[in-house]
Amino acid sequence: MRIPIIISFLLITELLFAKPERLRVIICENPSTSVTIAWDQLSGTNPELFFGSDDYGNKVSLYQKKAVPTKSVMVKGMNTQFVRLSNLMPNTIYYFVIRDSEGISRRYSFRTLPDDANARLSLIVGAGSEADRAVRKKANSAIAALRPHFVIFNGNMTENDSDAEWKDWLDDWSASFGEDGRITSIIVNRGSLEKSNNSLENLFDLRNPDLYHALSFSQGLLRIYMLNSNITAYGAQRDWLEKDLSQNQQAGWRLAFYHHTIRNTKKVTEQTDIRKYWGALFDKYAVQLAVESDSAYARYSYPIKTSNERGNIDGFKVDESTGTVYMGVNGWSSALKTETYKTSLTFASESMHHIHWYCIELGKIDIRTIKTDESSFDFRHNDINRFEIPAGLVFWKPGGLEYLSISNRFKTNFKPAPKILMTEIQKPKAELMGDGTIELTWQTLHEEKNIKYRIQSSKNRLIWKTLAEAEGQGQNGNKPNLYALEDNPGIKSAKLFYRIIALDANGNERAEAEIDARLLSSDSNMETIEVNKFIGMLYTDVELMQDEATHIEISDTERNSVFQQRLPLKPGKHHLSFNLNHLEEGYYLFELNQGAQRIRKNILITK
Repeated sequence: MRIPIIISFLLITELLFAKPERLRVIICENPSTSVTIAWDQLSGTNPELFFGSDDYGNKVSLYQKKAVPTKSVMVKGMNTQFVRLSNLMPNTIYYFVIRDSEGISRRYSFRTLPDDANARLSLIVGAGSEADRAVRKKANSAIAALRPHFVIFNGNMTENDSDAEWKDWLDDWSASFGEDGRITSIIVNRGSLEKSNNSLENLFDLRNPDLYHALSFSQGLLRIYMLNSNITAYGAQRDWLEKDLSQNQQAGWRLAFYHHTIRNTKKVTEQTDIRKYWGALFDKYAVQLAVESDSAYARYSYPIKTSNERGNIDGFKVDESTGTVYMGVNGWSSALKTETYKTSLTFASESMHHIHWYCIELGKIDIRTIKTDESSFDFRHNDINRFEIPAGLVFWKPGGLEYLSISNRFKTNFKPAPKILMTEIQKPKAELMGDGTIELTWQTLHEEKNIKYRIQSSKNRLIWKTLAEAEGQGQNGNKPNLYALEDNPGIKSAKLFYRIIALDANGNERAEAEIDARLLSSDSNMETIEVNKFIGMLYTDVELMQDEATHIEISDTERNSVFQQRLPLKPGKHHLSFNLNHLEEGYYLFELNQGAQRIRKNILITK
């Protein structure tokens, strides 16, 4: 008799979850301040994305910001939703959940790229995932393990560009997600197996229907060129490439990514137009690394330049001082093929399943080729240790070299772009005054012109009341602007929330900050313990009911933890004492948690 009840309960529980699947976070514009989040809406209606830099799990009402899909596209048998997020803070983790008519998704996160010329960048580069799904998913899991800043996928994602294949590919992409819900941003390029530009445009929100574009990272430390070798190499694409290269000679690195091979390997049709129209530009404008993906093996060339001189090989000659290194990357999971044609231009090549791990800084790029079939990805890097070399990885070591290091011959030409300056609200604070009023203070940095501040309060973070609006003080160089506002809530005991919103002249939100102002507990009957600051000792009696670890925390009115301790207390009555002489005068909240039991008391520290 119980079985139907249990089954019914499981079915009801399942309906509580939203149906966004096949998620990806895509870099389309400035990687420090914007991303596109895309997913397949399997069922349900009216999807909304809730996000913020504070992690509230899947508690939708607590997130600071909400966005709705910018566009929806029915393509490849999927109902793809795109949310474009902009005005994000650089190098910041954002957490998000998706809610629709059927429920709420799990919580995910992404991190914007740093806007710092001194940053070191980690990225994964690869191509050719059209074959074995098990091999593909293992390579995807390397992303979850290494946690790079982003991934470049350089074409040939599926074999026939079919609906079923794309669903499988996007399902398999979830193997790249961290156990904590982190999704690594991706940049994609077209290969020879994508039947048209439309697939990538409609699945990855690419803005140029011809698919070629450029992106800068970390104040111009790196500028990458995503080129489309499936359309004409000359004409508009070639003219755009030369103009952009000539205007970005101050960038630290210029790297080109495209699919077809620029020189003849006897296994792949020679692309004479690419060599003629792009190779010459790589030489002229100091592109130091070009990444190709139409050869089914890993390959490093020596630094080479285009040449029509006698003795050239396939239209190139080795030039160690000013040449471009050409890399072959096409072994994510593609069928293995052996290169039978090698010349003195080729440093090394090998047929294997592989991905490339780049570590980029101004002075050099270190490239490690990971043999995915032989490697283990059981480790988990985080944002701090992502450059450490973990055990379990097996590297390709041509000539005994564990990695290829490319020195930056043009680093003295690097001129960092100005930092991205956005109105930033700092140090928001709510202080309870002696007369019962609350003084709100905050400061702003990099305040833009014509900014206005809207100050709101709430008792539950659901219903907000506007208290006041204040005109911004305007630009102040690198110095902060200081603000203060007084509120009289008319209550002595409550938990209040305040919200400060910076709006531009058009009413668009530029920044937001919240303050959790705990005056006293909302329970006016809760015991208050007075502590003399001179003595500094808190004494309190508690009676515990469970035999579990006890966690004690004291927090201030801004909900900042100022004291924590774990005690091995048994059930029964206890007389506790704590030294609080490091705390200033004012109100605090004492919380004791032991299993399901919670004890809360107000603390007032006086002279």
